[in-house]
Amino acid sequence: MGASPTDSSWVNRLKLSTKENKRVLSYFNLGIFGLTTYQGIPKSFTKPGRPATDTLHNITAALSFRPSLVIMSYPTNDVAYDYTDDEIMDNFNEMIRLLDSAKVKYIIFGTQPRNFPDVAYRIRLKNLNVKMQAAFGEHFSNVYDTLAAEDGTIRAAVAYGDGVHVNNTGHDILYHKIADHAVFQEVIK
Repeated sequence: MGASPTDSSWVNRLKLSTKENKRVLSYFNLGIFGLTTYQGIPKSFTKPGRPATDTLHNITAALSFRPSLVIMSYPTNDVAYDYTDDEIMDNFNEMIRLLDSAKVKYIIFGTQPRNFPDVAYRIRLKNLNVKMQAAFGEHFSNVYDTLAAEDGTIRAAVAYGDGVHVNNTGHDILYHKIADHAVFQEVIK
C-alpha cells in the first residue's frame, strides 16, 4: 500500500533491481493488506481469541516455495489491535523457529511509525522496534528511525497521506533497507 504505481513498491523495486543478477531469483509476495503476526504463524501455533492463521499467507505457505530468504514485514497492525509485545515477539519467534529449522535465511522489518491519535500507541511502536532490534540482531532491518517524525508519526516527506502507509519515497527507503542488507547481499551472490 502507498506506492503508486504499484511498481514503485519496495518489493517490485527489489525484483527490478535484481533482474540482471547472475543468480536467477524468484520472488513470491505473500503480503496482503491488514495482516498481523497471528495470521503469519503456523496453524499449529494458533491461540484462542486471536485471528486464525492465514494458510495462504503464513510462514508455512512461504516455506512451501523452498525459499533461500524470507522477508517478514508486520509493521503496525499488531499494535493497532492491541496485541501485547510478548504476543508479537512470541509470534515472530515461532516463525523464526520454523525458518531456522528449515535452514532458511530471513530479514525482519522493524515496526514503522503510524499516526495513531493516542501517543501511547506511537510510543509502543518505537519501543517494540527497539525490542525487535535487540532480539533479531543481524536479521533485523530498522526502518522506524528513518521513517518516523520526532512525535512517532510518519514523517511528512514519506507519508502516503492515510496515516498508516508510506509513499513512493518511503518505499524507496524500504527497498534500500533490504537491497543493502547483509543477509540479502549474501543470498543473492
